[in-house]
Amino acid sequence: MKSGYINLVDLDFEYKIWKNRLELFRKEIKIVLERNEEVKGEETIDELPGEELERIDEHYQELTYLLNRIKVQEQELHFYNKDFPITPDHQFHTEHEQIKEKVEETSKKHIECVADLMNKLSL
Repeated sequence: MKSGYINLVDLDFEYKIWKNRLELFRKEIKIVLERNEEVKGEETIDELPGEELERIDEHYQELTYLLNRIKVQEQELHFYNKDFPITPDHQFHTEHEQIKEKVEETSKKHIECVADLMNKLSL
């Protein structure tokens, strides 16, 4: 934010960071699921139970939803480019802050979830 105003590039920067982070999380989930397939039939490691797989699937869907929400927001911001710079009480900024809060919440959830799953799928 510069002098109380927020430019499109400021919001765009955060969206790029968030999209990359969420894509990384989705890739981590895929790796965990691949590992789960690898341990099937192992004697020393149990595969993940169905409720864990369901939890992973729900989390993956949440990440996908959030990514899509960011992409829609980006499209709207570029469509209304003439409205920038905006103030912190502008609708775009309010929506941006809501997405930011959700990304932070989802990031914490993801880190805890994946750490737990890695422990379950390790030797």
